[in-house]
Amino acid sequence: MRFGLEGKGSRAGGLGMACLSYGKMLSNREVPMIPRSILLAFCAFCPVPHSLGADASFPLVVEGVEVTLFAGEPLVRNPCAMAFDAEGRLCVGMGPQYRNPAPDTPGDSVWILEDRNGDGKADARREFARGFNAIQGLAWKGGALYVANAPDFTVVRDLDGDGEADEYVRLFTDLGNLEHGLHGLNWGPDGRLYMSKGNSKGLNRLPHRVAPKPFRELWGVEAPGAPDLPEPLTFTRETYQRNYHDPADDWGVMGGILRCEEGGRNLEIVARGFRNPWDIGYDDGFDWLGTDNDQTEGDKIFAPFFGAHFGWGHAWSAEWKGDTHLPTAPSSGPLFEGSGTGIVHLSGTAWPDRWRDGWVIADWLRRELLVYRTRWEGAWRKPEVLPLEVLAHAGGGRTMSRSEGRRFDPVDIEIGPDGGIFVSSWGREYGAVMKDGQMVNEGRIYRLDLGSRKRADKKHASRGKGLAEWPVEELIADLDSDLPVRRSDAQDELLRRGAGVVPKLRGVLESKDALSTRRETWLAWTFGRLDAEDGGSGEWFGRATADGRTRNLRLQALRILAWRCRQRGDAHLPESVGAALADPDARVRQAAVLAIHETGAREYLPTLIKVVENEEDRVVAYSQWQALRALADEGALRALLSDSSPALRRAALLALLEDDRLEDGEIRKLAGDADPVNAALAGKRLGGRSAPELRGPSLAAIETTPLHQPEVVPLSEISSASGARCGVAELRAGVPAYSDRPYRIREIPSLLEGEVFLQTSNDDAELGPGVALTFTLKYPATLYLADDTRGAELPRWMREDSAWKPTEWEIRTTDADRMRLYRRDFPEGKVQ
Repeated sequence: MRFGLEGKGSRAGGLGMACLSYGKMLSNREVPMIPRSILLAFCAFCPVPHSLGADASFPLVVEGVEVTLFAGEPLVRNPCAMAFDAEGRLCVGMGPQYRNPAPDTPGDSVWILEDRNGDGKADARREFARGFNAIQGLAWKGGALYVANAPDFTVVRDLDGDGEADEYVRLFTDLGNLEHGLHGLNWGPDGRLYMSKGNSKGLNRLPHRVAPKPFRELWGVEAPGAPDLPEPLTFTRETYQRNYHDPADDWGVMGGILRCEEGGRNLEIVARGFRNPWDIGYDDGFDWLGTDNDQTEGDKIFAPFFGAHFGWGHAWSAEWKGDTHLPTAPSSGPLFEGSGTGIVHLSGTAWPDRWRDGWVIADWLRRELLVYRTRWEGAWRKPEVLPLEVLAHAGGGRTMSRSEGRRFDPVDIEIGPDGGIFVSSWGREYGAVMKDGQMVNEGRIYRLDLGSRKRADKKHASRGKGLAEWPVEELIADLDSDLPVRRSDAQDELLRRGAGVVPKLRGVLESKDALSTRRETWLAWTFGRLDAEDGGSGEWFGRATADGRTRNLRLQALRILAWRCRQRGDAHLPESVGAALADPDARVRQAAVLAIHETGAREYLPTLIKVVENEEDRVVAYSQWQALRALADEGALRALLSDSSPALRRAALLALLEDDRLEDGEIRKLAGDADPVNAALAGKRLGGRSAPELRGPSLAAIETTPLHQPEVVPLSEISSASGARCGVAELRAGVPAYSDRPYRIREIPSLLEGEVFLQTSNDDAELGPGVALTFTLKYPATLYLADDTRGAELPRWMREDSAWKPTEWEIRTTDADRMRLYRRDFPEGKVQ
């Protein structure tokens, strides 16, 4: 922070902490003060003027679509994440946490909305769980609700059946703050929970405030000695404690798509290279789509797959769209100027041809829903129709701080038990507005459907009974449910029943009866997951890779075989997977490459090298060199640099550059490659590496050190003009640098260790002219301060006082890498 005579915001550095060296007692050793001041800027979107229709409470929708209000305030205010439970009730995460919570801000809650009179509109609510950080993702499975409430990731259960969660398990913590946080929770048919994570990084304070290793890998965070997966902590409803993370930006290198099994086990990165992917979803064939928020070029639509890097924070060649940029995976649609949030797939035949098997994407900033229909160009998912169709809109956009006009600020999207599209609509303001201790923000949940189609919840005779009582046929029917939780729960019950259901599952898959793509996908995965050790089912899927009755079944078979190998802990894939590397269908080739990459099946490395030579598909070729990077050692890749095939030389070059395995001299030789694409890649790398945009605390972990009071305190009557708290402690690496910020001291000169440290408020940097800090010295002392070298110059009050002398010492904090130390002697008495 900065004390002094300059105007607010005129300098990036300033005074941040003070240490005292006094009289003979400290032998004239030197001690510091540290500066910090960071300004954040936001881009604003100017709303387009529009005239309101008869009822400004509803969005405008395209012809044929009917919009109704399912819930409004006071039942919902700033509703964010949504999920339907197994009973078909809508659960909503909301509360006052977003956007600038303090440690004592009341927590968000999960509310179950109820339609007690059956009129299609919520008329009551019940609090299911409470006390969370900003809730930005929900997913049900097996009676457990998974909650993305960064910096935490929590699962809650109602163990006694009273309708309220009484077990709270914090699976992970320090996943970054609510800005670019944890989103997009989806349970897949493979039994794994997928999630999207932005580039906000955790606090990284050892030993208790540290993220799991895959998250640290994405952010570039160093934490030697930290566990790969910290142990979960279990609480009751009364004892649950959320962790706090300041909501200011604190970017790591990148975000990613990750997945884990129940309880957070086997957490791993699926894809990386994202800035802020708010939501992801998958279609009936278990293929993914999401949107990523950018600052300048427009939001991106992407289709993630295993091993892909989508450009943000790339090791040497960052790129946003990536379509013609070979070091990264391509986008899957046009860039759009807005703020992509929720995304959901429109399944099967419930919708007209123009939308069938399409996606609905929410754009919060432009206040509209977009319909995205796709086509496959080989293994590359692309838009079928441009521009994207607007399904619903508010008639204009908004500024970041507020919207006007129609009440439609879409965030999350879910398909309901009756097939309708449910959309959570944020309030007018960007964050919580409190009056007399209560939220007063608006909030709506809309339901969209075809006016000509009225569907009720798909119910059958067993609905309402325990799943253990259901016949197999009804469980199979629920594998095609519109609700993700019903699909997962039905699958889990079939898995629980074991081998006895195999003949029925296999019979349905082999019958000539038509199956929906979704039911076929979930049936195949249920069959494949029943016994990973069973050779008979393995042979069945091996054959299905080549002669499955549909392309979808062939793709699922390849994915299932890879999953089964990993469950067994081996890398032996059937020969049919190797044969699929040369399949005429690019999507089958892609699935085979990913299966080999995921399992580490090195036996197929020679075959993989052979097919690289003739691959023309953009996405398959990308996955091939990523698989080579994972499977081949450095020597083998270097040997391929001299191969006669330009495609093999290119694959090896990209693989080696990704891991920075080539010296500049070697790259200069490759810049003369006869193939112009290869030469251009080498030349691009010689032009310099991209540097990731980092913000906030250091990427290096630091041991958390408790504050210890010095044996002798040489000052008294400490007061700040702002009234902020000041502390006195021993100076150690690991202690907080300020009284109001989480940043910690990382490195100090050894001679300063244990000296007296005056801990001041960072927010006092914004004080205007005048005296900011006053204290009384009991003895003559030498005062040292550290000036943040990011500032253009010293504060004016230091520049105008020649008694302040520079030293050669520096200290470092988790916020600032270099702070130069200055000293000045003071007599006994009052200091200002």
